[in-house]
Amino acid sequence: MVSARTASFSVKSTRPTTLSSLPVEVLEHIAFYYVCPRVLGPPIPLVTLLLLSKAISYKLSVARHLYARVFKHKFSFSAIRRRGFEPRAGEWAWQLRRWCEVLKGVRSRRRRPVSQAYVDDVDAEEAGVQETMYALWIMCLEDDGCNRAQMQLVGAYEWVEGYIRTEMYKNLDKGWPLGNAGNSCAMWVFWYLSSKARLMDETPEQRESLINLIIPFLTVPFRYPSSFAPANHFRLPLQSSAQSSLSTPFSIPTPHGPFPIYLHPSRHTWVIPHFDRWTPLCTPLAADAAKLVYFSRRETMLFNVPDFLPRNREEHRARVRARLATENNGEVDEFHLETVFRSELPRPTQEDFEELNAGLLGGDMVSSSSRCWDADWWRLRLCRSAWVSQSESDIEDGAVYTPGSLNGLWTGRMIVGFLPFHELISHMQLSSFASDTFRDPPPDEASRHDGSIGANVNRDDAFDQGIQDAWFPPNTTLNNDDDAESSLGFGMGSEAEARNKRKPGTFHDRETCTGCIAREKALVAARAQARGMNVENENPVGDPLSSNGEGESLQEDETINDLPPYVPSAQTLPPCNGIRDVLITGNTDPRHAAAWGNWVWKGRVRKWDGMVGLVRSANNGVSINLFLSSWTLLLTTFLSFVII
Repeated sequence: MVSARTASFSVKSTRPTTLSSLPVEVLEHIAFYYVCPRVLGPPIPLVTLLLLSKAISYKLSVARHLYARVFKHKFSFSAIRRRGFEPRAGEWAWQLRRWCEVLKGVRSRRRRPVSQAYVDDVDAEEAGVQETMYALWIMCLEDDGCNRAQMQLVGAYEWVEGYIRTEMYKNLDKGWPLGNAGNSCAMWVFWYLSSKARLMDETPEQRESLINLIIPFLTVPFRYPSSFAPANHFRLPLQSSAQSSLSTPFSIPTPHGPFPIYLHPSRHTWVIPHFDRWTPLCTPLAADAAKLVYFSRRETMLFNVPDFLPRNREEHRARVRARLATENNGEVDEFHLETVFRSELPRPTQEDFEELNAGLLGGDMVSSSSRCWDADWWRLRLCRSAWVSQSESDIEDGAVYTPGSLNGLWTGRMIVGFLPFHELISHMQLSSFASDTFRDPPPDEASRHDGSIGANVNRDDAFDQGIQDAWFPPNTTLNNDDDAESSLGFGMGSEAEARNKRKPGTFHDRETCTGCIAREKALVAARAQARGMNVENENPVGDPLSSNGEGESLQEDETINDLPPYVPSAQTLPPCNGIRDVLITGNTDPRHAAAWGNWVWKGRVRKWDGMVGLVRSANNGVSINLFLSSWTLLLTTFLSFVII
């Protein structure tokens, strides 16, 4: 028989474990796996968790790692840490909410009935459309794969295509479409999300109607600039005072506005909220986006292979031999044969055209790594004004050009002139090199401008800084040795003499290097900004998806008015590589020279924005000047070599 005391001693009541009683760290793990059952789609289950109870909502609001984990699971994240800073918990949460809102807006706009206006209220919503377009382009620039997948899920490609086809010409300036952020970013995003399958699915009618819509941006440089500063300037930023209007001492009035076009900072800058910080960016260039859209569509069209051409080079030689044999009663002198054969070059064969057609749409359309877009991001950040200023950009430092990005064999089309287009074939092999032995240009380089310099214009801002010779200073010689070493001589003798005069250890003098000095100034400014922002102070993040959650949520007025500036951290400023100048050399390889002509190329990279100036010279000494916006040049690596 069991005593009552024993029975009462063995019975013990325990309280059940609930979500609200779990430690925050454990609750974070549970919440993450509940909220993120898959990569695609918004973290909608998070709202359900936050509504369970005040206790759970508060614990998730102060969770330090949950929202960063959710963001990194759903979206690409390496770019912000490489280009800017390591976001705090609240900044991860803010950007998670931001991207979700952007994608939700795309989905809702795309689902409108066909009969309903694309923009319900122009006054109230047009700015929202432009901001959404720019946000989508930033998602492209930061894409490592996840951003593209999320945009595909909500139908961003279809929505942007609809905008280009139906809305881009709703607002006009003297009959011309606007080169604003909405239209520009629409074309950028449309090209970025294009794929080979989508290009091949377009009917010829769809393709031509699209080309007709974007052709003005491509062919009218006096309205739509292809660079953030005119190509006649090599030394930027300009030292003269910034102009208060669109007109400058260098421009002439035209019915379309001053030309050359100097983009005014106040009209060319967008201040975008990004990771809970104000982020000033340039308006992307509509002309460059149009070029990419145009050429991606044109590359779906094969060249006709003329049947009257010889099949290959051997047949070409055989035809010459047969013709000479007929003219000389069957006798053919081999030296005469070679002379006549070479006199008929360049001349393409059927195999040359077939090779060209086989290379159309070759390779990947777009790189899947955000690292390939770092220079483009920095160009948007740093090229907001062609004039010297004491703005936020003065404390930043980033690479707007990647040395070596032009190395290799390039093939593609070159457009000469305006409508009707004459599409030429161009093959060339380029190599780029850099050396800090290249001295600063001599003082007389500033005197190239034949006209008068205004009283308010700094002499270093001369209008013509060598545009006809790819910005090479006067009396410059460029020598390429067999070992690929090259020299740029400013009256300093041969490369051997320069090498002998170079002292050991002075190849990259960090004490006198202008790049190292600029980076040190940027480091000092970034550290001061970090101390002022007190980045170590972590605050509760609230609900990133709703402003009605418990805890300290992100209110609308905080989003719009109270954001700190976007200042990269000291850890993300790249080290100085010691490069003082980047030159480009190239030539047509012998096999393609026989088909398309033997050309020699030389060029120089403008340090301010990475723009490439090229001069193409034929054997007869005739030169053609070509200036490539870095956007077009670097992005078309994945399509074809494009020169406009």
